[in-house]
Amino acid sequence: MRFALAVLGGALVQAVAFLRLVGLGGSPLAAGVIVLTAFGTGFFAARRGALAGFASVYLGNLLFFLANVLRYGSGEDPSGVFAVLGRMLIVQLVILPFGIAGAVAGWTGEQARRRLVRAWR
Repeated sequence: MRFALAVLGGALVQAVAFLRLVGLGGSPLAAGVIVLTAFGTGFFAARRGALAGFASVYLGNLLFFLANVLRYGSGEDPSGVFAVLGRMLIVQLVILPFGIAGAVAGWTGEQARRRLVRAWR
């Protein structure tokens, strides 16, 4: 349950951040948001931090994509739902490097939590 809540929370933070920060800093700002959010996701998940960070990146991107489709529509493409699903798949493949960075940051967050809990006891 904690894992699912951590991933969902991280994904929501990323989706809202991307919706609010569109065009403000480009890729470096996006990478910073992804890494910090994935670190927090791995920290709060406490186990399987790499998977939590990776999943939060992909779920956050999916939520961002769906919010944009709901806000702006499917665009001028006359092919309908299949074109939207195709673009969604392409976007999910393009963010793979960010997913890998999210996995590393999530693992680091999990390790930081373990060390903090060990030092606290």
